Amino acid sequence: MAEEEVILKENSGGGSGFSRDSGKEEAESGFEEVKPKKWYEDSKFIFILAVLLGILLFLIVVLMFLYSQNKTPANVIIPSSVEAGPIQTTDESLKFEADKIDGMIQKANALYLKGEREQALKVYEQIALYSEALSNYNLGVSQMNQKNFTQALQSFQRAIQSNENQTVAAINAAVCALYLGDQKQFDYYLDLALVYLPNEGDSELFEYYLSLINYYKGFYPEALQSFQKVQVEHYADESKFLSAKIYAKMGLNTKSIENLQNQGSYEVSLPLGLLYARMGRYGEAKTNLERAMKIERDFNQSLAALSFIDLKIGKYQDMLERLNALVKGNEHNILKTNKIKVSLKKELTSIQIAQDNFIKDFLKDKKEQADILFYFAPYQVFDAKEAANYINKANVSSFLQDDQGGDSYLMSSHTLSSTNVKLARIISHALEHKLSLANEEFKNLLQTYKEHSILQYNLALSYAQLQNYDLAFKHFSTAYHINPKNYAAGAFAILAGSLSDKDILKLQGEILDNINTDDNFDQQLYQNIMFFANNESSTMLSYLDSEDNSSFSLIFKAIIAKMNNLPNEFDKDINLLKQALNDDILVNILYFNAKNSNLNIKEYAQNAQIYFKDSELDYRALAGGARVVRDSYVSLMRVVGLLNQKREFIKQKLAIKDEDQVGLTSTLAYMDIYAGLYGEAYALYDTLINDYKVKDSMTYFLAAVAAIGSNNPNAAIALLELSKLEDTGNQESRVALGLLYHEVQNYEPALYQYQQIKNDFQSKFFTFDILKTP
Repeated sequence: MAEEEVILKENSGGGSGFSRDSGKEEAESGFEEVKPKKWYEDSKFIFILAVLLGILLFLIVVLMFLYSQNKTPANVIIPSSVEAGPIQTTDESLKFEADKIDGMIQKANALYLKGEREQALKVYEQIALYSEALSNYNLGVSQMNQKNFTQALQSFQRAIQSNENQTVAAINAAVCALYLGDQKQFDYYLDLALVYLPNEGDSELFEYYLSLINYYKGFYPEALQSFQKVQVEHYADESKFLSAKIYAKMGLNTKSIENLQNQGSYEVSLPLGLLYARMGRYGEAKTNLERAMKIERDFNQSLAALSFIDLKIGKYQDMLERLNALVKGNEHNILKTNKIKVSLKKELTSIQIAQDNFIKDFLKDKKEQADILFYFAPYQVFDAKEAANYINKANVSSFLQDDQGGDSYLMSSHTLSSTNVKLARIISHALEHKLSLANEEFKNLLQTYKEHSILQYNLALSYAQLQNYDLAFKHFSTAYHINPKNYAAGAFAILAGSLSDKDILKLQGEILDNINTDDNFDQQLYQNIMFFANNESSTMLSYLDSEDNSSFSLIFKAIIAKMNNLPNEFDKDINLLKQALNDDILVNILYFNAKNSNLNIKEYAQNAQIYFKDSELDYRALAGGARVVRDSYVSLMRVVGLLNQKREFIKQKLAIKDEDQVGLTSTLAYMDIYAGLYGEAYALYDTLINDYKVKDSMTYFLAAVAAIGSNNPNAAIALLELSKLEDTGNQESRVALGLLYHEVQNYEPALYQYQQIKNDFQSKFFTFDILKTP
């Protein structure tokens, strides 16, 4: 609405038009001049004046009341599509509107006193119409603040029809239509506001109105330019707030945050928290969201955002505890605040992201250290020397250990020798990297000797090398309880239990009691394995003085040195390990890492290409060995840019009939996932599961990864359910299953899966995006 005085339009010719000199014309025409009454002698005028003054007084009271209310911003969520609230009349414009009515009344009075009664009455009519329009407009604002958008729209329509406040009323009418989901009316009123905008050319709010129109039309750069020109102090914060929304829509999160922080009228903890979360600055996001949760209006959305952040960073139990404390029984309502879309992590196929996130250390956390320890851990036999004769592998003694008290169960020497031969043959399969076959054969032999510690231990170790820590814990524990002198079984049970989140306190107490009462205890290595399971890094330092230089002991010393930041000791142990196992893939990866970890990623990758391109290694471990070998090798090849070359190498191996078809197929499928060839990977996993009858938990899980990459979420859910049945402790499967149930809004099973995941678990494969609220 223009901020100039309303002037009655005069006709240019004769007729019934009014003129300031109309009295003079009457005298010259020969008519008798009638002397006008004094204004205070005209009862009709007195009545009209009283009514107008009453209206004026009422309007002033109403306007003062509206201004006295605290300005509460609309519930605007920066990353969403919710729009700004109604345009409130400011203190300056309130004063202007009251002054305008007063000026119009004075003008009407002056005309009346001059005897220009008809012209005065027309001004009075304008005052009445103007007052009605002002009332309709303010009524619309009030209704809009109460979220009564249907009635507010009607009030703004009446204001527009009264030819007053047309621009701002049209803008607010458009916003009402937006909230009502009426796109046609939204477009209509925005266009109408643009038509009326030239009438506001002299208004100090012109730029603000133009900004709003551009904003709602989606012309964001133009809106930003106009917002920067707004000079009205009262609207400065609104301009910054809406500019922040535009920057957020444009993905300029830092600029959005700057604008939010530079205004003082709006409580912005919620949008700040959401913006920081979008940027991955989760600490700052959680600080702001926890503050926003104290505001009733923002409680649900803040709680939902905190929950999604916890899902992102692996704080599953923290999320559940918070929901249980604050909205027990209504967790579903919080989770469904935003829909999610499950996806694979971009770093799986992006060399650049993988390099940026790559830590040049394959012993960086407890799980990787434990996997490597299990890889080098010895299998148990009744007679290591005798068993070694049946195993065709160099340095086999490093991977064998005599069972303590094994002959007490198998009474006859013939039975003992026969069983030792069977064990040796199965162990030979494991050491020749046919681990799945060895696992099956251990299970079969255990049917004959169900209550023997050595068989339980070997089966457990094969499960640990296959990364099934749940079953490893079960059989290690059984092995120890059958033979309490089998400290290796006890120590590994504690380690596997710590990885699968088992309650190990009671078992640990039993083992320590036995050690303390065993006068012949001499297995310091396994006591230190228990210290490792409990993260007691400094307690293990004394073991570095051990003279045991078996492969298992050397890798354990290297891990102790790594945990206690002793690089020289670490390098010495890795060098000795390389001398003992020169063609071992995992040993070579650890050796290369020790020599090159101080380089930047580009130099590191270049050296790795030279080192591994034509290296003579025992590649059988990739096909059927411990999972840690395949994981470490593929991870390294992907980062250094050799993955496609190695995929072709595996294809050539597959073409040879007598090679391990199952193992090589599994390896190629795994490589295809990291190459982004999800369709090919899914087809290979289908062959493994349905043709080769490979039914282990990890195969099902990786097939689900390929299914998600191939946009087949239903198949993924079915595969993940099978994976979970094979290994209830498979945390990767539970994360993926929980997220997929969450995506299809099946919240009860999603929450159940989240309950089974320990805090701080980070999926290597799965993530999710929050979909925009419609």
